[in-house]
Amino acid sequence: MTDGPRTAGRPIFILGKGVIDGTGNGLREGVGVLVRDGRIAAVGAPGELDLDGVERVDAGDDVIVPGFVDSHTHVTIRPGEGDQHGQIVKPHVWQAIRGVDNLRRMISSGVTTMKSMTEEAEIDIEYRAAVERGEIVGPKIRASRRGFSPPGGHGSAAGGVAGVENLRAQVREHAAKGADHIKIFTTGGVSSEHSTLDESAYSPEEIAAIVDEAAKHGLKVSSHAHGGPGLTYAVENGIHSVEHGAMIDEASAAEMARRGTWLVLTNSILFHPTGIEQGDAKRPAIMAKVVEARKAALKSAQIVRAAGVRVAVGTDSMHGLFGYEMQWMVEQGWTPEEALIAATRSGAELIGLDDIGTIEPGKRADLVLLRGNPLEDIRAVYEVDGVYRDGYQVVLSDGSVRTPAMESTK
Repeated sequence: MTDGPRTAGRPIFILGKGVIDGTGNGLREGVGVLVRDGRIAAVGAPGELDLDGVERVDAGDDVIVPGFVDSHTHVTIRPGEGDQHGQIVKPHVWQAIRGVDNLRRMISSGVTTMKSMTEEAEIDIEYRAAVERGEIVGPKIRASRRGFSPPGGHGSAAGGVAGVENLRAQVREHAAKGADHIKIFTTGGVSSEHSTLDESAYSPEEIAAIVDEAAKHGLKVSSHAHGGPGLTYAVENGIHSVEHGAMIDEASAAEMARRGTWLVLTNSILFHPTGIEQGDAKRPAIMAKVVEARKAALKSAQIVRAAGVRVAVGTDSMHGLFGYEMQWMVEQGWTPEEALIAATRSGAELIGLDDIGTIEPGKRADLVLLRGNPLEDIRAVYEVDGVYRDGYQVVLSDGSVRTPAMESTK
């Protein structure tokens, strides 16, 4: 393909084999995307649009899809290195430095927006601003700051918090410091040795207080939860999304569907050989939970699909492997288009952004060019030939990355 112009904001018309717009229309062959001032001005065939003065980008046989939304990840963690909780308490400079390459790998895999789900030292807040300024190449970031876990609980390596009033105070502080949402841990996790996947980390009263206080500040609450009472209490007390959900049963799925509670699937960290399996292979307690969670997740996938639970996807720090999440969904019975929608439109709906997620006039021009058609073979989502964020090509066909700020220094 021909890479786009190197001037941000310049009107362009990108034409490849066709467009999958994320609305369920399938592949619209012979259709391209007209971009003006960073937004989608029109979607149509060349003969249908006014292209006077517009620079054309020849995308060859590429299929254009919406930018991917990673609905659960971290800027600094790398599961394949093991001991994720130990990584969280490493020096903040160490954490921040590795974030640069992690974000590059995300954007190179087609992720144009990400939901950060726990960082220390305001790292996700600072990276959010750096990406906006063009100093760092990466997805747009929705930041959480530190997640809430009781002392000694899963996710509390850098500090825990419990008690209704303490939790309310923490929500207020997060809101004041610019968090876009609140992350809490209501069950144990796979990657910690001294927790179970179905325990309850917080009481119903504590969860209700978090949700209530967050709502006062216009924030929604996402709950790390796999199953059991910790998941039940979270859903019953109004959390916006269940994160992971490896052990969801029929009753929980039915209640989530009734309430409209989202589920964010995060299976690359669990099933891909470079995830927890690689990083913590020598820790028997963790590997036992990997086996337990894998078995349960395969069953729960069928349950949530049958129940009609709203689903989005996230890599949980498996940077660069976003495509695996869609592949996993298809392997469990979702159609390729359903998986693609979960990775785009549903992710946008989950995080509350109405100007991304589909290729429609007025939306931000967040676009991914794929060398194949993912509706025919979902593995085409690995074959990224270019990425546009806000109408600017941040990933070129050779895999290199750039921002307008970088170009201005040349």
